[in-house]
Amino acid sequence: MRSAIKDYYRILGVEKNATKEEIKKAYRRLARLYHPDRNPDPEAEEKFKEINEAYHVLSDDEKREEYDRILRSGDENKFRDFMEYIQEFIESIIKGEREKAKKPKRGQDIRLKLYLTLEEAAFGTQKEVEYERWIDCPDCEGIGVKGKAETVVCHACEGKGRRVSGIFSFPRPCSVCRGKGFIVKNPCPTCFGRGRVTTQAKIKINVPPATDEGEVLKVPEKGHFGVYGGKPGDLYLRVFLKEHPVFKKVNNDLFMERLISYPLAVLGGATRVPTLEGEELEVFVQPGTECGSTKTIPGKGFPYDGKRGNMIITFRIEVPKSLNNKQKKLLEKLAKELGEEGIEKRESITERVKNWLNPF
Repeated sequence: MRSAIKDYYRILGVEKNATKEEIKKAYRRLARLYHPDRNPDPEAEEKFKEINEAYHVLSDDEKREEYDRILRSGDENKFRDFMEYIQEFIESIIKGEREKAKKPKRGQDIRLKLYLTLEEAAFGTQKEVEYERWIDCPDCEGIGVKGKAETVVCHACEGKGRRVSGIFSFPRPCSVCRGKGFIVKNPCPTCFGRGRVTTQAKIKINVPPATDEGEVLKVPEKGHFGVYGGKPGDLYLRVFLKEHPVFKKVNNDLFMERLISYPLAVLGGATRVPTLEGEELEVFVQPGTECGSTKTIPGKGFPYDGKRGNMIITFRIEVPKSLNNKQKKLLEKLAKELGEEGIEKRESITERVKNWLNPF
């Protein structure tokens, strides 16, 4: 009657007194031969699992010692208990990460900044965006291998696809082979076996009207390409507004300053101011307007929810730095009319102090 106890030494083709190095060498040779990713035979996966099971036991001193005792005793019940102890871990190594690696994986999203002028954000525009993204390698079509694949067992994880690390000895995907258990000997020279390359993507996007700072525009499937047939990620563009030479945006209102002449401030009248549309709007300046006075123009601010904020104008009065003789006389005449007598004869503060100190 055939024993239920597996002969791991026979499975690996080594003697019972084989050294660790001999066991490792035998394992690598068989793992390379039966790895499911390079051996299409339906029975290859089961054989590969059996090989890994044998290596997992014989490469560990404590497990090998326990296994040898069971093998010598021929106690099938003890072997069954022994297998239950290690089976879950074996399954996670052989199937878990390797199968997960083959599932379609969605590409990563890309997040960029999009700078807009105030006009572009207010009324909408079309922008061309250029950025770097991962795509499938055109030479190997995303496989990572050029021509017929030749693989070797990963030296880091010894074909397991996982490595035990950390204080809790938790198995993690091998970073060298990326959880595959093998390394390609003839990787694609274009992508170096990654299956993906970077490229400068250039796309045009439509920015809708009333786009405010801080908003995020989503462009579906324009992120990095996925792997194993997974969909590309998305492109996200966060909006930032450039500084405007005329307007300052506060919420949905637009603030601006308008320099007016002294006569216009005193007498009142019409002046023209720029608008966000690029046109000029005629506004009336009230007589006696003081510096810092404001005027609100409804509906000429930033658009939002089908409405628009206000445009708020702050008037600044321009004081002439130099006057010709005619202008001086006219201003002096105006000053006299307003009660500023002897304006040209008024003593300076310095002269007043001097006269006080020297009265005679």
